Amino acid sequence: MNISILGFGRIGRDLLRQTLNDDLINIVSISDIADKDNLLYLLKYDTIYGKLDAEIETTDTGFKVNGKHIVFNTWKDASESSWSELETDILIISTGRQQDVDEVNAHIEKGCQRVLIASTPKSGSDIQIYVPGANDAKVDFTNNKISLGSNTANAVAPLLRILNDEFGVDRAFLTTVHGYSNSNRLADVAGEGFRLNRAAGENIIPGITKSSEVIETVLPFMKDKVASSSMTVPVPDGSTVDLTIDIQKPASSERVNQVIQEAIKNLPYNKVLDITFDPIVSSDVVGNSHSGIIDGLATMGINDTKIKVLIWFDNGWGYSARIIDTINKLSESSTHE
Repeated sequence: MNISILGFGRIGRDLLRQTLNDDLINIVSISDIADKDNLLYLLKYDTIYGKLDAEIETTDTGFKVNGKHIVFNTWKDASESSWSELETDILIISTGRQQDVDEVNAHIEKGCQRVLIASTPKSGSDIQIYVPGANDAKVDFTNNKISLGSNTANAVAPLLRILNDEFGVDRAFLTTVHGYSNSNRLADVAGEGFRLNRAAGENIIPGITKSSEVIETVLPFMKDKVASSSMTVPVPDGSTVDLTIDIQKPASSERVNQVIQEAIKNLPYNKVLDITFDPIVSSDVVGNSHSGIIDGLATMGINDTKIKVLIWFDNGWGYSARIIDTINKLSESSTHE
């Protein structure tokens, strides 16, 4: 399966790192408007994941990783691209920008067979959203357009499905507490918004997230029952979701943990969720490929109907792992067409 990546930031580089020894996924090109040498330096030396154990060398048309050539270009959108000449089967859009259906269709017209968006689309009604473990049976993997939504939705939605199936969920409120990213400031500088202007390494910064909209899309039973917010904190990686839910069928926190433990032994949850009873902290989940790791020690409840669950996740690494899983599903669907 020939894969092209548009946007070589955190997700794009994590994806390349995870597929270096994958014989089924062949990354043929990287597109980014940033300088190639700078991007290759960031691929090789990563503050979070350390030095990449691979031989990297530049070429006239791109670069080689362990002898395998990857084309590099500076295409920033569909108008500049030519995916047919690269024989691209699946285009991964990991720019971080929301995509609309017209732009996605334009990429397909330029020769790629399918587009996988590594972010939330502008409209979930135009582009289907897939959250592994949440709506697997409802997704058409023969469709040429698919989005993986947000990393927060990937951490939360599968768990909400488990809890709703067992107890019934009346409402849910979630707060994502995540590390700073390249959209944040290192110093107080005027920019896009008052809170966003503040130094991310020195502050806890409240924000908004559309994860609740994604969750409502992939889990229709949560329609008008979920709200979300976010906090950016001064850590480089390792995030958590503070999830509070009201359940219909009373259950103790011990029973909630037991249900989760049993559910994640089987499909579709066994690859996307995990649970731990170790006293971990945020740095302990860096490099973890699950969408979410439930902190069994933190589960608590009030009157057996209001339950609070803490979910850890590495927002870049886990999300990239789900991209790989989805590529494999799309490949399987192609062989059956």
